[in-house]
Amino acid sequence: MTVYKPEARRDAFLVLYQWDMKGEDINTLAEEYMQMNRISYPDRRRYIRKLLRTFIDNALSVDKLIAELSEKWDIDRVGYIERNILRIALAELLYITPKNPKPVLYDYVRLAHKYAGKKSAKFVNGILARALKEKLSFEI
Repeated sequence: MTVYKPEARRDAFLVLYQWDMKGEDINTLAEEYMQMNRISYPDRRRYIRKLLRTFIDNALSVDKLIAELSEKWDIDRVGYIERNILRIALAELLYITPKNPKPVLYDYVRLAHKYAGKKSAKFVNGILARALKEKLSFEI
């Protein structure tokens, strides 16, 4: 696993969270976030942008999948933190398709635990594990 990816995943989630709350241009938010947080590593900056672009390019299908996997809950009923972690995680897992999804899943579950607590981490883990099994035939 590349060293910068866990941080880039967190950064992309936080930018996506801001975007969901504010509704502003995601590219502007990303650049402001990277500047404010002094993220200077080119690989990390590139991966943040890649994660966000991948979600935006596939937003409708990702949100539809979240609603489908969360027992037919409307996407708006899923909390902001959980929703945006799931969005960025599913975009990465389904469209960037890492060779080993386990560390990716682990990073996102850790984010859910840190930002929303144990119950949210279990919810995120369940949705992501189910997505991996049903969409990529990968068992956790």
